[in-house]
This record gives sequence, C-alpha cells and structure tokens, in this order.
Amino acid sequence: MFHPGDVGWTVKVTIAEKSPARTAKKSPKKYQNIILMDSEGSTVQATLYDHNIIAFQDELIQGKTYLISNALVKLTNLEYRSQSGDTQWTISGKTRIQQVDENNSALLLTAYNFIDFEDLENHMDTNTDISIIGMVIDTRPKRMIQTRSGNQCQVQDIILVNKRLETIILTMWENFVDNECNYICENLAKKPVIIAKHLKVSSFNGVSLSTKANSSFFIDGPFDIVEHFKTWAKKNAETLNNIMSEKCYLHLTPSKISLPNKSKYTDIKNIQGLQKTQRFFWIKGKAFVKVLNQPFWYMSCDNCNKVSGANCGDIYQCVYCKYPNSKAAPRAKVYLQLMDSTGYINATAIGEPAESFLLCNAKTLMNHSVSNPDSNIIDLIRLATEEEKTFYIKAIQQNEEATEFKYELLFVLGSDSTVTAGNQQSKDKGKSPMLEDEQSQQMDSKDVTPPPAKRSLFQTPETPLPTKKKTEIGTNKDKDKKEV
Repeated sequence: MFHPGDVGWTVKVTIAEKSPARTAKKSPKKYQNIILMDSEGSTVQATLYDHNIIAFQDELIQGKTYLISNALVKLTNLEYRSQSGDTQWTISGKTRIQQVDENNSALLLTAYNFIDFEDLENHMDTNTDISIIGMVIDTRPKRMIQTRSGNQCQVQDIILVNKRLETIILTMWENFVDNECNYICENLAKKPVIIAKHLKVSSFNGVSLSTKANSSFFIDGPFDIVEHFKTWAKKNAETLNNIMSEKCYLHLTPSKISLPNKSKYTDIKNIQGLQKTQRFFWIKGKAFVKVLNQPFWYMSCDNCNKVSGANCGDIYQCVYCKYPNSKAAPRAKVYLQLMDSTGYINATAIGEPAESFLLCNAKTLMNHSVSNPDSNIIDLIRLATEEEKTFYIKAIQQNEEATEFKYELLFVLGSDSTVTAGNQQSKDKGKSPMLEDEQSQQMDSKDVTPPPAKRSLFQTPETPLPTKKKTEIGTNKDKDKKEV
C-alpha cells in the first residue's frame, strides 16, 4: 500500500468490511471504519468522519470494487488500530472514487475462516473474532437491556441454521438492530443467508453468538456459497419449516458443550486472585443448597427474564425490555454453595441451570410456595449433587469500584459428557470456504434428518426433568436437615 505523504496515486480496491458508524469515546465526533482489499489480498483500514459518512453512504458499498485516489494516508495510533498494518486512510470530499464493474467475491471469501457451529464452544467467552455462515430462519422481538453502567441498549436475537440443521442464536446490538435486523425481518420469508465476521462467542443460553463493535455482514451476498445454501434450503423446505414451527431452539441449548481439557480447570482457592483479569472459570466439585428458607423462583418477563410484578400469565409491557406483549412467567432461582478440595464459593443458578439442579421446574416451585407454603421444600427439590461434576461459572463485578465479586452458575456437565480437547481442531479447518461448500453439496442432493433437540446441560439422556422428586442425601435425612 502507501505511506504518509505519498501523493499522485490511484489504487483499485474492494470494500471487504463496513462497520457501523460510531461516536468517539472522548468527543462527539462520529466515525466509520471500512476495510479495503487489493487484488493480492492485502488490506488497509479507511475511516470516514461526520458528514462524510452520509455523503459516501451510497458510494462505498460493501463487496463493490473502486478506483480510489487522493485519500489522506497517516500513521495509525496503536490504541485505535483494528486491522493489521501501521497506516490508515481518511476518506473525505477531496478523495476521488470511481466504481469498477468487477466481481471479486472469490477474493473476498479468502479473508474468512468459517467456524462450524459445533466448534464454537472452543472459542466461548474469549476475545477471539469468529466468522460464520448461516441461514436466518427466525427472529425474536426487539428488547431493551440495562447494562451494569446503567445505560439501556437495544438488542434483537436472530436464529441461524446450518446445513446440518443445527441452530444457534445470534444477538445483534444497537446499530445492527436498526440496520441489518430491519432488513432481515423484512426479508425473513426469503430465509436470508448471512456471512458475518468479527462475532463473539458467549455462554448465554449454552453457546450463542453476539455482535461486536467492528462486526460486519454480507446478507445474501454475491457468493456461490450463498446460492448453494439457497438451493439446499429449497430441497429441505419442509424440514426447515418444521424446525421453525416447533421453535425448540428458543428454549434449549442449541450447541453441545464438552468437558474442557484439564488445563482449563481452576481450583476454587485460586479464583479470587484471577477474577480481575478473568471472568469465566471451569471448576470440578459438588454443589449444595445450604439455605432452605430462600425463594426458589421469581416472576419474570418471558422476553428478557427481568423481574415482574405482574401475575402469572398476564400480558403486559415490560419496564425493562419495553416489549408490549411480554408474558409473566415463573423463573427458577437458587443460591448454591460450590465446593472442591481447595475451598468453596457461593453462586446463583437462574433459569434452566437452577431447574436442572433442583430437579424441579419453576411452575412447580411457584405452585408449591403459593398453595403449600407450610409443606417441606425438601420433599420437592434436590439439595446436593451426589457425585463430582464440572461447573462453568461467571464472576460478576457490580461496578468498577467494587472489590467483591458474585458468581453465577451458567451450566454443569456430568462425567458422562463427551470429552473433546479444548485445542482440538476440526479436520476441515484450513480449507477454503469454496472447498468446504463443494464437499457439503453431497448433502444438497437429499433431504437431511434434523438432529434431536439438545437436552439440558445438567441432565443426562436417561434422566428427564421431573416436576416433583423426593430428595435423599446420604442415609440420614434428619441429620442433614439439622446441618442445613
């Protein structure tokens, strides 16, 4: 590319990525970053500021190729560098731009290293940038969430499916809701195919995806791989429609979770010294309910899970997510003590992890507290795990000044879970996206049978979730009651 001070140059580049416009942290100035790629695959970051963002909105289109000259070339401040290289361009009214009628879609795809849905767990709760391809089959209502800083953010979930008929939830944040999500919702009947870059893998709902500030999307982009996906969808339309109508992906973990390798476990005694730099931990031990006079459920909004003052089943407008058709529903919650050979910590399990641990669902817990307030809760729930299990927890700091952390139990794995090494690589990794798609065309010629719905992360296949269960801990229940 070019160096600061270079003049009189013209280069042919393709718009490889286009991030949403953002407001600078320390000033009201708006900026937008785009990534330009030349014919050799080299990239450079270009930035537009303030009114130039609108001026060039329809002139710099992602995926199109242009002749660009007279952009300002300058060194990039390391703090703001989002792409490799030490220079960036500033595009302004002085920049000359001319569109070229070329299709460089094959070149653009070389910048993507697509991750299979089943391999996403290896990147969960890390800073790794993920690229994926998937078909949108459903969306959830927009909702507002309140961050720990007190700000409210708009989010929306979209449901993606791959050719193995595995589903994953992608949460779109802020500008992506107003732009990409609006387009997706308007064209949902066509089942848009998205190619996304710079996504984050989180442990929300087991394994899910989330946008980052620099995420970029091609929706029904001009790629052969997209056309192959569309052809596959037509041949499997009935199966896809069944998945959409059943909507099991909204309630169950969409991706498998495997036991981590031994190097990822943390002793409980060491967590406190790591929590300022690490928020997620794998630990191995046992869980106990030590306090019986706690509330084991709360009434919640079925859209955002925030607490609600409505009666069960009422339709209302949630004060948190602002969704006008929220439904009040009970949600399980339990305070636990997690213990290993080095010590213990207190943690909270909410929702499905709580139900799975207690072996009792939220509706039964609610009915018990309302109809049978004087009966013994020990006859309804499980108080402890009989054998050692693997826990995945999150350390939560209420604010930046807080010195103490709270812990949330996100999920639990039993010893019968499938073990895969944390650094295991898919045998297809390293191959080009086009080659992967050519191999997958073998699936296009015949219908695909959907996999069974995934079970709770706490359950074993042989243990369905009961609504009521007697609890036995050890051999002396009366002694355990006194100790609790």
